[in-house]
Amino acid sequence: MNALRAGLSGAGPAGLGVVHDCRAQHDCDVVAVHDDRPGAAQTLADGSGLGFATDSFDALLAYGVDFVILTGPLDKRLEQVRRAAEQAVPCLLHAPFAPDLASARAIAEIGERNQLRIGVWVAGQADPVVEQLRRMIAADWLGGVVCVQSLVGDDELLRTGETATSGDPFVTLAAEHLHLATWLTGRRAVSVCAQTTRSFAPGIDDGGAATVVLRGSLPCTYLTSRLCRARTFAIHGTDGGLRLADDRIWLAGQRAFQGHVFGYETPGIEQELARSELEPALRAHRPQSELHGRFARWLDDTDDFPCPVEQAVLDFEVLDAMRRAASTGETVALR
Repeated sequence: MNALRAGLSGAGPAGLGVVHDCRAQHDCDVVAVHDDRPGAAQTLADGSGLGFATDSFDALLAYGVDFVILTGPLDKRLEQVRRAAEQAVPCLLHAPFAPDLASARAIAEIGERNQLRIGVWVAGQADPVVEQLRRMIAADWLGGVVCVQSLVGDDELLRTGETATSGDPFVTLAAEHLHLATWLTGRRAVSVCAQTTRSFAPGIDDGGAATVVLRGSLPCTYLTSRLCRARTFAIHGTDGGLRLADDRIWLAGQRAFQGHVFGYETPGIEQELARSELEPALRAHRPQSELHGRFARWLDDTDDFPCPVEQAVLDFEVLDAMRRAASTGETVALR
């Protein structure tokens, strides 16, 4: 297929990352950028060699793009999807993809009503390492999955005394790992309990802890903090486990496994890897895993997409249950 023309909304750091990622593959390219802030889109366009910049989202749609990538403010996403649907322009939204559950459901409803494909970009699903781990779990490499652990911290609040993100630490910090847990285990949530903390700034939840039970009595713990920098994700099974933390990967399983990124040769022995050691394999597989290009192939019916909006809404129901459980102190049951 010919490379699809993507329009980017959001000229912040995430938008710059989109331009870089799209240029690493050949299925789509960013040709135009929008941002409501005066001069922001033009600055990104000048620095990245883009030919069109605007502070009007309607002008972005009118530029003749095949789909739009939304990385800007969460409170603008629903209206942007609505206006894109009026022009039959598919949307790829970066996670977290909505500010609240009502907006998430409304976005999905727009897609269904207009037969419009909408996807959610989840950073971990673009990682060739995580894709291989998904295959290993599916092959029963670590036995039956028995628990999932997540820790995500961003110390913006501690460093600046302010936060530009939502008041809900689960939506802003736990969303990616929650999407990954669903994707890697293939199980839906049945109940949630949670609590939040306010120890630094009045009126702002600076941390949270939640336990989500998935079908099959599989517990998942999610810890979030705005007072530290941390990113760790782990899945444990009856015969092994895996942990991801920054540049390091630890894994132990019940059988040898030769994957497309790395090999695990000695069953029962913990193996530690650094991403720098895997760089040649990662470089070879990143273009195929890159999610903007994969979304373009999905639109062209030549690939699938790991997080269509329908799945993203199911995951958002869990994030909303975390908020409700923290507010009431009660366990929230999900259908």
